[in-house]
Amino acid sequence: MGLREDLLKLAVEIGPRGAGTPAEGKAARYIRNRFEDRGLSAVTDEFFCISTYSYLYMIYFAVAIACGVLSYWFPYYVAPVAMLFAVAFALDLETFPLLSRILPHRLSRNVMGEIPSSSGKVGLVVVAHYDSACSALSFHPRLVKGFRTSFWMMIGGVFAVAALALANLVVRAVGGQVNLWVWIATLVVSGYLLIPMVLMAHRETSMDYTPGANDNASGVVTMLGLMDKMSEQESEMSGVMFVATGAEEVGTVGMIEFLKAHGERVKDAMIINLDNLGTGHLCYIDREGMLLGHRASPVLLWLAGKVAERKQFPVWRSGYRLLSTDATPALARRYQAMSLMAFDDNGMLPNWHWETDTVDKVDMENLEIARGFLWNLARKLDLP
Repeated sequence: MGLREDLLKLAVEIGPRGAGTPAEGKAARYIRNRFEDRGLSAVTDEFFCISTYSYLYMIYFAVAIACGVLSYWFPYYVAPVAMLFAVAFALDLETFPLLSRILPHRLSRNVMGEIPSSSGKVGLVVVAHYDSACSALSFHPRLVKGFRTSFWMMIGGVFAVAALALANLVVRAVGGQVNLWVWIATLVVSGYLLIPMVLMAHRETSMDYTPGANDNASGVVTMLGLMDKMSEQESEMSGVMFVATGAEEVGTVGMIEFLKAHGERVKDAMIINLDNLGTGHLCYIDREGMLLGHRASPVLLWLAGKVAERKQFPVWRSGYRLLSTDATPALARRYQAMSLMAFDDNGMLPNWHWETDTVDKVDMENLEIARGFLWNLARKLDLP
């Protein structure tokens, strides 16, 4: 099976693969069959995930807006609630979800294939999520260039409401009454949060799942191509685990669940995440995270730089500070991890979370280069 055949199977024959949908389950079975056909020991882990992050974010925005409005009359009650929800929001952004546990859930799956070592140790974990995203107006080609700014304003808005509500409480406690201008500032920030809230509501009522050719069939296909090469008898590779995660697009749930179940076994392994590789300039990511910037593994960064330099691969070093990838939960939990991605000339992910994320937009040469780069990087590791 070649790279293009795998790509067509996932992004065309199976098509859009929303978290917890039957199509995601079909993709999981296909990936498991690919592992087993190459003689790997394959395992499927089931877990439950939310169906969308929209409702989660809408709760945060609604609470922030309500706190902003009510902070004039009830600062002693509102400020603690606003601060509590801001902390929960920060934990969600840092891949430690709390509020999502109370929302409706669906069944999703991680699929793992392993080339075992004689000692049973795992030296390398290659990760790629196989679900695809639901599109939203904020990812429209005319608007996505401003996503970085609007995203940070959205995050800042939730925290600003909490800070201003606390300021209202302090002013009330010291002076006996709330400052009108502080309250007006709180209303302005709260009002801005209506915009992303409306966009989230529109997303759930009017938008569809994308075909997910670049995001992230391209990553899965590259992982499977690397698996094909490493599983050849003459490759002499062992101690390598390949992980296809589900439900990445609703909060990196698959990776979080993988680390819960297998974290102890891979605590000393190098984790390489493959995401959006099919179009643009290939880059290995030195820092990522939606809130805090988590630095990638120094070992992997050093090796990636050496491989790119010595083998003349067109792969560059870059940062990525937008939405989380499957490397983010690993880095937040202090595992040795790094992402490999590809960006357009503006530093954005091409066709990101939009209906144009189709097979014809994927550059197969990109995937071949990524596979060759990963193969050479793996050979530099001290695998079991």
